[in-house]
Amino acid sequence: YAMNGETQKAIELYKWFLPLLRMDTVPKFVQLIKLVQEEVGMGNARVRPPRLELAGEEREEALIAIRHALATRPQSA
Repeated sequence: YAMNGETQKAIELYKWFLPLLRMDTVPKFVQLIKLVQEEVGMGNARVRPPRLELAGEEREEALIAIRHALATRPQSA
């Protein structure tokens, strides 16, 4: 969109994607990526030691963000 001069569409896409992008900047990014894969049916949330799967409130907060992003995903033109 940005390359085509569709600035508003680019901004809207960025705002939608930003919460997911931020998941890649934290120490548990591998666990978050695996959780996303599980949510979209392309893998599972299992991780190899010494990592531990996300659990409790941390997992629930991530799932809320992931499910919201999937539910509000922009449709391609």
